Amino acid sequence: MARRKNSEPRDEGTAQYIVSTAVGAAEALSIGVLRLTERTLIEALHTVEDVGSELGSTVMRAARGSIKAAEAIGGDLVEVGKGVSRGIAEPAREVGGEVARLATGLWSNVRDGAGKSEARERKGPVKAAARRSRKRSAA
Repeated sequence: MARRKNSEPRDEGTAQYIVSTAVGAAEALSIGVLRLTERTLIEALHTVEDVGSELGSTVMRAARGSIKAAEAIGGDLVEVGKGVSRGIAEPAREVGGEVARLATGLWSNVRDGAGKSEARERKGPVKAAARRSRKRSAA
């Protein structure tokens, strides 16, 4: 193989071929990088969309669960309120019956203006109260 001397003219076709090949390779590389970047951005956007959708449905499920829990708690509070009102009403009825019996007993011993005792027979309500208490204790 013979060596080329510096004084000889270069083969212009070979240099042009090398430059053309290098430019083509650079162009292919830059297009590949561009397409890779484009696909990466598109996939990132799809991922963000999916994550957003999941977050939205999770928030919606959490809100519905909270509403159901509040509804259940409200129902429990209503039941507790009913129990408390029943627990207060029954003793109040009993006390009311006893007060009525006591008032009837006091009313039967009212004195007139001259100081005489007027005994009034009012056994009807007392008997009725006694019957009610017997019925309650039997049940």
